[in-house]
Formats: sequence, C-alpha cells, structure tokens
Amino acid sequence: MDSRLGKPLAGVAAVLSLALAACSTPQAAPPAAPAGPDTAAAAQPKVNRLVLVVPIPQRTELQIRHMPENSSWILRPMHDFPVNVNSATGKLEAGIATEWAWEPDGKGVRVKLRPNIPFHNDGGVVTSADIKFAWEQLVQKDSLHGQAPYWRDNVTGVDVVSPTEFVYRLKGPDGNFVTAMSEEQGGAEIQSKASFDKNGPASYATGPYNGSGPFRYIAGAADQYVRFQKAPYQHWRANAVFPEFEFRFVKEASTRMAALIAGEVQMASLPTDLQNQAEKQGMKTMAGKFPGVRVFGGFYCCYLNDPSDVSKGYKFPDSPYMDLRVRQAINKAMNRDEINKSLYGGKGQLMYVNHMNQSRQGWNPQWEKDFQSTYGYDPAGAKKLLADAGQSNLKTTVFVAPTTGIAGGEDLAEAAAGYLRAVGIQVDLQSIDLTEQSNRQRTFAYSNHIAFASTGSNSWTGWTTRNSSLGTRGGGVEDPDIDRVLRQLVVTTDEKRREELWRQVGDTAFAKAISINLFWLPYEISVNPKIVGAWEFPGTLSGGYTHVWNIKPAS
Repeated sequence: MDSRLGKPLAGVAAVLSLALAACSTPQAAPPAAPAGPDTAAAAQPKVNRLVLVVPIPQRTELQIRHMPENSSWILRPMHDFPVNVNSATGKLEAGIATEWAWEPDGKGVRVKLRPNIPFHNDGGVVTSADIKFAWEQLVQKDSLHGQAPYWRDNVTGVDVVSPTEFVYRLKGPDGNFVTAMSEEQGGAEIQSKASFDKNGPASYATGPYNGSGPFRYIAGAADQYVRFQKAPYQHWRANAVFPEFEFRFVKEASTRMAALIAGEVQMASLPTDLQNQAEKQGMKTMAGKFPGVRVFGGFYCCYLNDPSDVSKGYKFPDSPYMDLRVRQAINKAMNRDEINKSLYGGKGQLMYVNHMNQSRQGWNPQWEKDFQSTYGYDPAGAKKLLADAGQSNLKTTVFVAPTTGIAGGEDLAEAAAGYLRAVGIQVDLQSIDLTEQSNRQRTFAYSNHIAFASTGSNSWTGWTTRNSSLGTRGGGVEDPDIDRVLRQLVVTTDEKRREELWRQVGDTAFAKAISINLFWLPYEISVNPKIVGAWEFPGTLSGGYTHVWNIKPAS
C-alpha cells in the first residue's frame, strides 16, 4: 500500500475461525412485539393530513433498490421489516419475523413469519415469496442502495420453505446479519411480489410496491412529496392517529420555516438559528431518543485500484489527501467550538472517531484524551503540517450542498471553507446537486474534494459506505487495514471478539485521520404544538424520520 496514507495497523490476526458447533446454536428472537395499541382514547387530531416538510432527499424514487439509505426513509411509513427497532429503547425486536436461528452448518438463518399480515390495497398477505422478491430486487446489478453490496456479497439466496418460513442462505456466519434485516439498517423492507407481477417496476405512474406498514401510499411526485393514509384496519404493530401523513420536500430552510409559521405544514426540519426563530413564534422543538446524527466531512480522493490486491495502489496517487499530514491539517483548521455554537446552538457532542461513539462497540476512551493534540483547533499547527507535506499552496474543492440528516449543510460547507482559507488553502466552493454528486462519486470522479454529510449512525453501514472498499465505494478514504478487520467482523459472532475488532477499526481511523470529525447531534424537528403533542422516535438510529405512526396530536 502507499505509505502516505499512514502507518499500517500492526498485528492484525488472520480471519477468525468459528466452530460450526458455535454457529449452530439457535439464536432466539426477542419476544414478539405486541399488537397495535388501542388509540380510541387518544386526543383527536385537529388536521386530517399531517405534513412534515424536509430538505429534498438525494433520490425520491419509489423503488427501494434505487434509493440510497439516506433517502429510503421517505417510504418507511408504508413498510414493515423482518426485525424492528423499539422506538423507546433503540433495541432490536421481533417484526414480521417472530423468530430466527442459525442453520446447523452456520451458513444460513431460518426465519419464521407472522401469519396473515395483510399487504395494503387488498394485496394479499406477506409470505416468504415476498421476502425473496425483496432480496432479488436489492441485489440487482443496477441497485443504488447502500446495502446492496452487503446483500450481494454475503447472502447467496433465499429458500422458501413454506408461506411463513424461509432460509436466508449466507456464505458463512455473520454477526451483522440480524441488524442487516432490521429497520435500523434499511434494505430489507418487505415489498409485495404481486405488485411487481401486476404493475411492473414501481414508479410514480404505477405507485410503489405494496407494503404492510401502518400507513399506505396514496400519492406522490418526484422531488415534491409523498403522501400516505393510515392503514384502514387494526395494524398488527401500531395504529396511527392522524388519518394522513405527508413528507413534503423543500430545499430552502427559510421557506420551510415560513410554511410552518403560516400553518401550511405542521412539522419542519430547520437549522438551529431558524429553530430559535420558530420557537419565538410559538413553535416547539422535538428530538429523537438517541443522539445519532453524525456530522462530518469526507475526503473524496483515495480509492484502491483493486481492493483484492492493494499492491496495485490507488487511483489518484498524487492527490494531496493521500498524505496523512494534509488530512490532519484539515482537521486542525476546523474551529469545532465555533461551528457548534453558531450552527448547532452548542448541542453537538464532539466526534472523536467517525461512525463510532460512546454507545457503540469498540469505544476507546483514549481517543477522547488524545483528540486535542491530534485533531484540535490549531491554525499554526495546520500550516506547519501543510508546509511539511509540501502543500503550503494547496488548492481544493469543497461542495456546497444540503445535508440529508439535518438542515444547514450549505452553511457548514461555507464555514469550513473560511477556516481552510485562514490556513492558506485556496478553496473553490462548488454548488452541486446531491444526485449528481452521488453518481459521480460512484465512478471515482473526485480526486481532491471535500463534502460534508449528516447521516445515521450504524457503525457497519458507516464504515462500508464511507471508508472501506467492502460496500458502496467512492464516499471517502479507503483503507486496506480497515478492510482487513471488517472482513473479520463479518464472520465473527462472539461479542467479546467483535468488541476487540471494532476497537482496532477505530484505532486505525483515529491514527490516520480518514475523515473530518465534527459532531454527533440530536435529531430535531420543529412542530406546531397546537397540532402535534408528542412523537417518540429513535432518530437516525433507524434512519431519521421514522416511526411517524407514533406522532400524537395535541390535546
């Protein structure tokens, strides 16, 4: 490998060998989730259609396989998953799957489904054939979903045993798999095969494939809105109180706030400064249960020519970001305290390693102790690092674009550009459409670029979509040492060993400054308290704007 990426991680053990006896031990599912609650005594909604206005997602198509994870939440209201996320605890619990267990050979997971769960629009009931159909859709070659590579690489097929029993066939034991088939990660949404057989590929003309969630889709328009109606029957999981729910997409934060104040919408995603203005107008801020929005900058530069043979080097060996000292300088140029106070009202929790925080496996308290000396705000130190790397006249491009997890992405990019210029870097601020950016990064079009993002916090998803060649590529620095440990994690089910491996990943990332580490933020929404009384939702632990059926009207 090119040594400029940093010192390779020493002493990485060979892939952990697991005894089949350990793999064959059944892994019981949690107790089945209770039936949907009785909402007869709940306060009655003051509006028929509840509207949440948010920034325009990267993609607003109606096929899950064509939607990156940071966009697929727009269809979450209508879909169930095999495994759910409890909105109060954040723990995984039984969904449409009531139990699951490893096969004796360790190369499959046998799953049993709840019987007689109806699809919307008189679309029959959920069966094992629908699970197989959803997998077949996700793993197609043209799939753009962030989890598609994982399902292609690790799942070899779905065997239908009966309408309510099937087997996911895996290449081997996989400690990530239960999370992979849950709503924490996305990609395993249950979709109706009968919808596809009848109408062909999902589109705004034909509608999405039927789901079985608490809401059913009724209308939508690309980049404008998607609208849902509560299921017209007692749902097995939860019964929404508002008759209709709509995601409305508006790019400008000021326009979103104006719509909220005017009563055109009842909920809005706003940056901190506009949240404060909205509160002065009588609005209220609600937050997800878990501070899982990670805000960071990615270096678009450093992609392996051949992940299976690192001796072939990198696609852009002359990129300035191939040098560890330059990446450290960029981090030291960032005045995180000032950014936190001015853009996020001081609510940000400092990020010591991207994709990992104190609540995740592998946390190392040493990162916090060493952060200031390694990453802390130090313009003079940043200039010295650039000079030592021969990059005192560095030129780079910073993308100005919305961030899908929070409002204010453009402001963050412009603030970062100001700090970079203060240490002598010549910055070209370039506005770009998120879809164009995504398409170009997948083709490795960027060699000297920085883009800021705010996404969910699942560790595996974060690493494999941003800083590894194992998943969706092009989203950040690819490091073969991290790849090596992630490959071990895939086949490791022992939790103590997984803890050790995750720490190795984090130690490597910390030492190599593979991202611009900024903050973990609460997931917040401004609401009209005369209309919305409460909303219990996990936040980005499960993809952001989820569990919308839990929204309760004001009394």
